[in-house]
Amino acid sequence: MTLHMTISSFQKQLTTQITDFLATKVISESSKQAYAYDLKQFAMSISGQIDQTSLKLYENQLKEWKPSVQKRKRSAVNQFLLYLYQKGELEKFFKLSDTVTTSSQEDKLRILDLSSLYEGREGVGKLACLLILELGLLPSEILELDWADIDLDFGVVTVAKGTTKRVLRLEADVKQYLLAIKDVNSQGLLLGKVYTRQWLYKQIQTYVSDCGLSNVTAQVLRQQFILRQIEKGTGAFELARLLGLKSPVTLEKYYKT
Repeated sequence: MTLHMTISSFQKQLTTQITDFLATKVISESSKQAYAYDLKQFAMSISGQIDQTSLKLYENQLKEWKPSVQKRKRSAVNQFLLYLYQKGELEKFFKLSDTVTTSSQEDKLRILDLSSLYEGREGVGKLACLLILELGLLPSEILELDWADIDLDFGVVTVAKGTTKRVLRLEADVKQYLLAIKDVNSQGLLLGKVYTRQWLYKQIQTYVSDCGLSNVTAQVLRQQFILRQIEKGTGAFELARLLGLKSPVTLEKYYKT
């Protein structure tokens, strides 16, 4: 499994291996379901091959979970990795570290210096990072953005979420970047074609790592958007509108500090 494959065939193979692995476990049905859920999520986070890099990216995503959930996921994945190694499916034995990592509340609610994100190489990773940091978009919303939703003359972007639409002002940096990449062929989806969320997360992780910010995730970037808006004096209801939230309840913790 060290060979690069297309993501779909690789993930199909992983799914089969997960089923085989679960068949070896003598555990209750509910435990089996928890294992299956955690391992399928793991499979979706790994693209192409299991190696040190893909596991590091997966570990970065784990930081967003509560310690108890992290522990469960790490245990399930490590047992699965051992199973693959013992079956000869992996040439090397890989193991996630047992240390549960959390971003402390203090870190989470502090504005970070992310200036290096503006200076990195061009590409989807950079574009996605700027759209999250400057507009608070979700990766799923970026995947659906169309050039028709972007009006560079007026400097606005229209984001549809279900039946609701919100119009957001393009900040100078994002607007400049979009102007730089737009050409006569710029039509249809902003990213050019349909991609999965996992693929986009991987582009973001690779880009932030290249910028020396490997602990920054898509969620951290959205949080930074929130903190920067609050610093500007944006109220909770307006911020909820900008983020496409139905109510500002989930934003309360940011206004308490």
